[in-house]
Amino acid sequence: MSDMPKMRLAGLLVAAAVAAAAGLAGCASPASSTPQSPTSKPVTLPGTGTPSVVLTPLGAQRIGLETAPVSAGPGGAATFPYAALLYEPNGQTAVYVPAGTLTYARHFVQVDAINGGQVTVTSGVNPGERVVTNGAEELLGVQNGVGEET
Repeated sequence: MSDMPKMRLAGLLVAAAVAAAAGLAGCASPASSTPQSPTSKPVTLPGTGTPSVVLTPLGAQRIGLETAPVSAGPGGAATFPYAALLYEPNGQTAVYVPAGTLTYARHFVQVDAINGGQVTVTSGVNPGERVVTNGAEELLGVQNGVGEET
């Protein structure tokens, strides 16, 4: 085989490799190239001015959101699991309380005592309400502008 046919064959092989690579690059799934809609956003509850976060069902699933009841502790004070207690950058304490379907309102609480895994507060929530115990940090992050897609 002379040099000319070898060069032509090499050129065809290079062209085929480039075409194959270009074809594979276009094989990405459409879902991966389509931007997803945000799964959470900070809002203010109408009429109350309470800072809140609204999640989509996917957002709630992604963060594994869970709640627990606020119970009546000693003297009827509100008591809830320590996992629900959040600390604001300025040191204030808060919890998130369900305020509607996939809506969670931030309530500032006044801590009276922390005993083991339980927090007793003097204000901010009442026995019978529920507080977010899993996913609360993510809600606070969205509320404070750390991320708006949870």
